[in-house]
Amino acid sequence: MNSAALSLAASMFEGSNSDIDNLPDTETILHILGIEYKTPNDSYAILHDIASKFWFTYRTGFAPIGGPSGPTKDTGWGCMMRCGQMMLAEGYVRFFLPAGRYFRWHPQLVDTTYWDILNMFIDKRHSSYSIQQIVQMGNSEGKEIGQWFGPNTIAQVLRRIASNEFERPINVHVAMDNTLVLDEIRKLCQNHSKVRKTTKNPNDKPEGWKPLIIIIPLRLGLTNVNTEYIDQLKLCFRLPQTLGCIGGKPSHAHYFIGYSETDELLYLDPHVTQPHVDTTSTADDMSYHCDRINRMKFSGLDPSLALGFACKTEAEFEDLITKLKKNLPSKPMFEICQSNPFDMRGKDVAHHDVLTLDSDDDDFEVV
Repeated sequence: MNSAALSLAASMFEGSNSDIDNLPDTETILHILGIEYKTPNDSYAILHDIASKFWFTYRTGFAPIGGPSGPTKDTGWGCMMRCGQMMLAEGYVRFFLPAGRYFRWHPQLVDTTYWDILNMFIDKRHSSYSIQQIVQMGNSEGKEIGQWFGPNTIAQVLRRIASNEFERPINVHVAMDNTLVLDEIRKLCQNHSKVRKTTKNPNDKPEGWKPLIIIIPLRLGLTNVNTEYIDQLKLCFRLPQTLGCIGGKPSHAHYFIGYSETDELLYLDPHVTQPHVDTTSTADDMSYHCDRINRMKFSGLDPSLALGFACKTEAEFEDLITKLKKNLPSKPMFEICQSNPFDMRGKDVAHHDVLTLDSDDDDFEVV
């Protein structure tokens, strides 16, 4: 972090209610979405990084969902939806802002692409990934309006919505059955990278690789995460392609963005109810960023979660797969296969057109 950025970060957090005092005052290594930090020297840089993430929380006062009498707030049931929004928005930042992972937010930012991305997620009916769009997509597949989503459900809903997004198109692949099938991903990217043309021109070329987000829903134990998977989770947080994971503990969903060497997870918490702010009509984005450090022990993590990875280019995808194959142990959290091992007939049974909802959503209490 250069001196100008460090000075800005210090001025943002000095005298505020930030959690800088909650960071270790001894030398401790933290990993946040692929970047390594050390406390206490990097404390301001850590807070600036966290504050630069989009923070989507419970909101009240937005347009009713599903008709005039529908809910106008999501307190108590929308936390996993908000976590899914945060993970997906982080992918959009990586893909479309020039600084990518090193984008750093500050008040009164004037970057039009930044505002375009934020406006895709605010609570307006026609915003691409609004709470209204998410709930309605789930409702069309059998989820009651106001019903809690599990990690797999939000992953599937975001995949379906992304397939209809044309202004800033991306590919979203949801790995099923704890298996990452490489042929399915490459086919998805190849199918979506070709331009449909009414005339044939020998000079026409495919658009190339579109940005890819991979979401891997997992269940890593019965009531608690099996301890043999904790090191694997840490590995995923260290990879440059990581988007962290969404999950939580009973009653709460969180967006996990890293961990410390003291075996604590770092996360953004959506369980704060704020008034709806329409950023298409006001340049007030302060409530979409926070400087709070939230920590919890790995032992408190619910075993039902979903990992996320972002690959802007095909080379980044190949690098991710190489790193995963090299570093995951003989009993990994998920399998990596060239072709679908469950397809005995060799036919395409990819889940691109099937919205498979969670069978264990009710395992989480709503508060």
